[in-house]
Amino acid sequence: MKKLIFLTVLILISSLILAGTVELWSWRPQDEDVWKEVEAKLQAEGKDITIDFRSFLATEYDSKMLLALQGGEGPDLVYTRRLPGGRTQALIESGLIKTLEGEVDFVNFTEGVLSNITYQDEQYGVPFAVQVVGIFYNKDMFDEFGFEEPETWGELIEIADGFKEAGIDAFFAPVKDAWAIVMQHAMAGVSILQPEWIEKLAKGETNFLDPAWVNMNQYMYDLKPYFQKGFSGNGTSDMESAFAFGVTPMVFYGIWGVQMFQQLNPDINVGYFMVPPLTKEQEAYAYVYMDGAIGLTSNCDNESDALEVLKFTATPEFGTIFSNITLNIPGVSGAVMPDVPILKEANETAENHASPWVYWVGSEFVTGKPSLYSDILAPGLQELYADQVTPEELAQRCQDGLSQWYEPLMNK
Repeated sequence: MKKLIFLTVLILISSLILAGTVELWSWRPQDEDVWKEVEAKLQAEGKDITIDFRSFLATEYDSKMLLALQGGEGPDLVYTRRLPGGRTQALIESGLIKTLEGEVDFVNFTEGVLSNITYQDEQYGVPFAVQVVGIFYNKDMFDEFGFEEPETWGELIEIADGFKEAGIDAFFAPVKDAWAIVMQHAMAGVSILQPEWIEKLAKGETNFLDPAWVNMNQYMYDLKPYFQKGFSGNGTSDMESAFAFGVTPMVFYGIWGVQMFQQLNPDINVGYFMVPPLTKEQEAYAYVYMDGAIGLTSNCDNESDALEVLKFTATPEFGTIFSNITLNIPGVSGAVMPDVPILKEANETAENHASPWVYWVGSEFVTGKPSLYSDILAPGLQELYADQVTPEELAQRCQDGLSQWYEPLMNK
């Protein structure tokens, strides 16, 4: 009898402990301290909530999360990707994440940000970050060689030539991580192709066989002589280290990398500029997108506490915590960002120079199969740099693939 009572007490105690625990999965290990601070804040407000934050490799996260949820297990909250289409829509249609309609107040978010988590007029997730991508450069190395931020693509190549003459690889290319070189293509495309051309592509008024797209592929290939040796075996973690320690002066990356650069080398002097257009008469644009959101799973064991966490993430106070720890631009409006010049510059860029038309994440071109991003450009650019396909052949692949399902390009 005593043993039975003892076991019953243990079960009750365990249930009480677990009742206040909210399990959260992510692909961003850099956010761990964010959730420690959120937990402390909620507990200071009298909410007995513990946040069990777990991060996974970005390349493995989606499959691990999907398998867990499909098996009736997994966490209470998950980081989700943006809409339209893609993986998050599949989670919604499979009933694996729940709507937050009527549960969370989204008053502190702009319509543009909310569009990335809205499906059939209901919100699925709380946006946590807005990302800005472009070229990050080592200011000290630029000063040493007397270089200034380029205004045209030709000037960028002249700078690369200058570093090459000095025996320095101008760019560190993480070709092993295909997503990163697709990002490179896309961030360059908004300035080189210009939004007007991308809009015509989206409306079917031109296609991927247009000389402008073929030339875009060629511009990317033309960067190859400025890459480091063995680039096909290097990923983004290698790139972060190489840039942080002054091995390479320029990288095509996102504002999220600044946190890692400074952790690796607190003395690094980082600058940022948008990929320059072909001529000075053209405007430079930045690729800006919502990084992701925090969604409520259908397998949630502790929905009341999970919703308390989500409600807090929709406040400027959360955005302030998130931005000051990660040096990212928060998804929620009204947050106080840290006094970091490059972060302020990225935020100003997002507000004033974001391209209205894009073709990587956040675009219609990735909402079907084959996806322009993951199924065509990702393997295609790796093959391009390996001299296995030509810029023309890659353009044909894009046209053949998208014309299978993207209605404006069918029969063209």
